[in-house]
Amino acid sequence: MQILIIPVGLLLWYLAYEAKPINNDEATCIWEEENIVKRTRLQDILKSSF
Repeated sequence: MQILIIPVGLLLWYLAYEAKPINNDEATCIWEEENIVKRTRLQDILKSSF
């Protein structure tokens, strides 16, 4: 029984690996731009407080 568990586990792992979502470059760029804007706002607030 243990002889069958390892190949079945590897097969399931492979299927899960193939089914992972593809990164959308446009969505990633928009997300990075929003984070940069938020970061600069926070830095401006910190600079003005000191």
